[in-house]
Amino acid sequence: MDIEQVTLQPITKENELMCIYLKPREDQLDLVASNADSLIHATKEITSKPYGILAEDQMVGFILFDNEIYNDGYYWILRFMIDEKYQGKGYGKLAIQEVIRMLQERSDCQQIRVSHVPHNIAANALYKRCGFQETGEFEDNGDIILSYQVR
Repeated sequence: MDIEQVTLQPITKENELMCIYLKPREDQLDLVASNADSLIHATKEITSKPYGILAEDQMVGFILFDNEIYNDGYYWILRFMIDEKYQGKGYGKLAIQEVIRMLQERSDCQQIRVSHVPHNIAANALYKRCGFQETGEFEDNGDIILSYQVR
């Protein structure tokens, strides 16, 4: 079954357990924070908003990104994962493209940034397929920073 689109649905009390139960593959556990941790992070990051990634009516992943411009002048994708059962089906690329579509409608959005742990080769390839480029910059913890130029 080919999925042409995904929708992003805000995480609410009603769907947050569904989100928390999503898990990456065992060998990916050190690549991404748990969704429970990400939801806690979202309550502290006032500029960001958590979303479930839905294919038809099934939550297949989770993404947390800035809903307002961050202090450094960029919009950030802060957390992103696709559940192990739904990986390799194109949902990740569709979700990133949907975030880009949503953010580039904002007049102040000129650049979207994302970072990942250095050995997450799959994430790096996915972001580059979506138009992100490495900036040559790194987070304080060593994560690689990529950016997408909107205008």
